[in-house]
Amino acid sequence: MKKLVLIAFALSLVTACNTEPLDPELTSGGGDTGGGSGSESADLTLSSYELDTDLFVSFLGLPIETTTNSQFNISNNIVVGGTNQISANQGPFETENQSITRNSSGQIISFSSVNAQGTTTNETLVTYTNGVISQISYDYYENEEDDYVYNFTYDGNTITRTEENTTISTVFTVDSADRIIKKESFDGNFVLQTETIAYTANGNISSSTTTGDIESNTTYQFDDQENPLKVVFEDNYLLQFLEDDYSEELGPQIAQFLSTNNWNAASFNGSAFTFDLDYNTAGRISSRVIAYDFGPEFAFEFNERFNYVN
Repeated sequence: MKKLVLIAFALSLVTACNTEPLDPELTSGGGDTGGGSGSESADLTLSSYELDTDLFVSFLGLPIETTTNSQFNISNNIVVGGTNQISANQGPFETENQSITRNSSGQIISFSSVNAQGTTTNETLVTYTNGVISQISYDYYENEEDDYVYNFTYDGNTITRTEENTTISTVFTVDSADRIIKKESFDGNFVLQTETIAYTANGNISSSTTTGDIESNTTYQFDDQENPLKVVFEDNYLLQFLEDDYSEELGPQIAQFLSTNNWNAASFNGSAFTFDLDYNTAGRISSRVIAYDFGPEFAFEFNERFNYVN
C-alpha cells in the first residue's frame, strides 16, 4: 500500500529530469508544505510545485485513508529535489526525501527514497542498451512482494514490456508525436486491460477509454491558459508510463501533467466533475483542487500549488 501512495511523487520526479529520448526511432524532433495560493509572477517558469493527495479506499470492508504531501523544487524547468510526507489513517507523518542519479548523458539510472532516519526505503534502477531503456527494476526493502523487474523491446511504434517471473506483458503504442495512444496488457495471450487515448489538435487529451479489468470512459476539459507542468514533466514522457503498473490508467496523468492547457473538468462514466482553479493577477494558474467522490468505497482529492520565479 505504501508504494501506491508514493507513486504519484516518485514517477513524476523521474519524468522531470533532462534525459535523452527513450528510443530514437520513436522521436521526431512523477503535512502541508505551505505555499499559499502561489506566487504572482507572470513568468510560467516554476520555482516549486506542491501536490497534496488525500485518498480514501474501503478494502474488504476496512477503511484505508492516506495523505501524501509532496514538494518538488524546480530549477530551469528541471526538478532538482523534493520531499514527501506520508500519513496513513490519520497517523503521524513519515518524511522521505527523493533523490535521482543520472549518467554522463543525463539519463536517469536510479531514483530512491530516504526516510528521516537516513535509511533508503525503496530504489528504482534504470538500465539502458544502445541509449534506450532495456530494464527497470524496483526494490521495496520492507516487502519483497512489491519488487519487480521490467524488460523492454522495441518494434516500430510499439514498446513491449515483460515482467520477470510472471506471464504479464504490456504493449504501448505511440503516435508520430511520441504520445501514447494505446496501452494493452496481457496475461499470456489473454487481454487483461486496454486503454485507448485520443488527443485534440492543440495537444490536450480529449478522452480515454478502458476495457477489461477496469471499465471506464473519461472525457477531459481544459482552460485556455498554458499548463506550466508540461515543460517540467514532458522530457521523459514515456518513462513515466513505462514504469507504471499494468492496471494504472494513463489518461488522468496525461491530463494533469502533460496536456497543453490546465485540466479543469472531467466526465467519468457520465458523472461530471468540475475542479476548482485559482489564477494569479497575470492569469497564471496558482492553485487547483481536483476532487473525485465515488461514494463510501472510493474518493480522492489533489490539492496543487504553483509558485513561479519572480
